[in-house]
Amino acid sequence: MTTAAMSRAAGPSINLLGGFSVHVGHQVVPMPRNAQRVLGFLAVTGVEQLRDTVAGNLWPTAAPERAMSNLRTALWRVRQADPRIVRARRDAIGLDQEVRIDYELITSQARRIIAEYPVEDQVISGAARLLEADLLPGWDEEWLLLERERHRQLRIHALEKLSELLTSRGQYGRAIDVACAAIRVEPLHESAHAALIAAHMAEGNHTEAIRHGREYARLLDREAGLVPSPRIAALLLPAQRPLPETQRS
Repeated sequence: MTTAAMSRAAGPSINLLGGFSVHVGHQVVPMPRNAQRVLGFLAVTGVEQLRDTVAGNLWPTAAPERAMSNLRTALWRVRQADPRIVRARRDAIGLDQEVRIDYELITSQARRIIAEYPVEDQVISGAARLLEADLLPGWDEEWLLLERERHRQLRIHALEKLSELLTSRGQYGRAIDVACAAIRVEPLHESAHAALIAAHMAEGNHTEAIRHGREYARLLDREAGLVPSPRIAALLLPAQRPLPETQRS
């Protein structure tokens, strides 16, 4: 089998996290903008869609005939790249079941992490990296707004749970890194800060835990006029207790 044939045999994949790209085998396949939009819509929604629905969402201000013409042209461009990517019927279109989608994979992994299913170390590494990535950054599609918020919430909770899992395994450096990633997604999310403080405390870095707790309290006051819940104080309490008599010098 030739290299080109092997590449095609590997099957197509679509990446949505951190940016859009289409791969066939190990090769990146260039796509015009309208073709990207069609594939992005089908990949995010994850189900077969009526042609009218796709055209109406992607070209909402265009006349129906023009929107359908744009869709037909985009689909033709996709088929030119690889005929296996899209499965088309007279009135509906969808991605072929063999197309791999990073968004679909990470959504499934995130739900497993949140549900506390057993997670292997290699899965943790890949999941943490993908959970840090935004969904189709730079796209301003109206249909994407709700999906992006749904993904944001899933990311935060999965990263927090992942940090807790790593802390329980004694992998404190990775737990801290993952908790920081959750904070970058939503700087005011208290449970993300709690995960970071818990990792510092478990590692024995009480000074670092107290420092971060104070920084979070200042941030919350400045941005929202609020104070941390008793949960944060409870996490920090062991660091503020006096040493037993036997440990004093």
